[in-house]
Amino acid sequence: MTIQIGIIGPIDSIERIEFVAESFHDVVVKSFSYNDVQEIASIIETHGQAVDQWFFSGQSPYHFAHSQGLITEEHAAYPPLHGTSFFGALLEAQYQEEKLIRSASIDTIVPKEIEGATQFHDFKNITFSTYPYEGYLEVEELVSFHRTRFLNKEADVALTCIHAVQQKLQAQGIPCYRVVPTNIAIQMVFRLLIGRAKSEKYRNAQIAIIGCETIAPSMSIQHEPQHSFTQKEKELDLQKILLQMTRAVQGSLVKMGDGLFFIFSTRGELERSQETSSFDDTVNHIALDTGLQVRMGLGVGATVTEAEDHVRLALQHARRYEHSMIVSVNEDKEIQEHVPGEQSMSFSVRSLGEEWMKRFKEAGISPAIASRIRAWMKRYDKDTISTHDIATWLQSTERNGRRVMAELESIGFVTICGEEQSGGRGRPRKLYRLSE
Repeated sequence: MTIQIGIIGPIDSIERIEFVAESFHDVVVKSFSYNDVQEIASIIETHGQAVDQWFFSGQSPYHFAHSQGLITEEHAAYPPLHGTSFFGALLEAQYQEEKLIRSASIDTIVPKEIEGATQFHDFKNITFSTYPYEGYLEVEELVSFHRTRFLNKEADVALTCIHAVQQKLQAQGIPCYRVVPTNIAIQMVFRLLIGRAKSEKYRNAQIAIIGCETIAPSMSIQHEPQHSFTQKEKELDLQKILLQMTRAVQGSLVKMGDGLFFIFSTRGELERSQETSSFDDTVNHIALDTGLQVRMGLGVGATVTEAEDHVRLALQHARRYEHSMIVSVNEDKEIQEHVPGEQSMSFSVRSLGEEWMKRFKEAGISPAIASRIRAWMKRYDKDTISTHDIATWLQSTERNGRRVMAELESIGFVTICGEEQSGGRGRPRKLYRLSE
């Protein structure tokens, strides 16, 4: 597996990073130098699809790109500058200036890093003026800091982490030397980026199956004359829409039964297609063009069997609702339920823990119900719930809500903590709280 890593930075920083990259045999580097940080935007927009991860030469270009929305934290990194990083620049300054340096101005690196690096060495006679910052600062602001310290004789030399700052200061006759990351820091970033890239490639290669199932019309409609022919015509129209979706995800469409279709693809292709057209769009398109209401399930897994198990589990959850519903189940069996046009809700049966899973199994209770209740309580910021809440969330009767809560109470998952008036003449509703 070959990893493509794009390097962005000034030419001298790129050469140093390329030298370290030679020790990583499973990496192909693509280098892009710049003279002005504004050039970074066009670099990423032009070459972003050709690289797996971005390696920035330092904090400043990284945070510039991040602030502009050009990169995400998951797809880029830069080597940190620790206190030891400035030793080389300080030694170079001593040699080039041919005098004993008594004071220096330094940007970017925080004071505690410098203190930590110098505590085992005798640097008591050197005064450091620091300008630490996070993110990105304009070059002129840093230049002004160093120039002021030098003109006020508070610094014999300037130590900077920014190539453009060094160029401007040297052009003004101010002695300035670059602080660069160590080879070990560069190696560390390469390992991080390679690990991320491999993980994403494995993830994108996972099998993804989209299940689309029509919601059966009411019994009265089913017995109307010509219903069978009308339904078949609608399903043919549905199949045309699903074929368009199949083409978009580079997959294959299989009819599994009356009103049930599976689209086989990969996770990477599916996520790529979702950037331009979401499941919401597809469900709405189907409703408008065919008049059919559908439920959709997405199953992801390392194998076809695992993905198919997950898509069937997703459709099983979706069938609890009489309206259009989109449910996905990933490789960790995390379930996400989503009504088109509304906020999604996620829950995981595994998050309950082995002990609770054992209790649910012994009592013959579905752990998914408990997971959904806990997710609902978190979503609506509730400490207590009533059987009315449960009936509303499960779209069932309050009698069924009482049964569910009684079962959960019997194994200690919830405890009764009070009552509330039902609003009618009936008995007050019990209030429940999740057990510790």
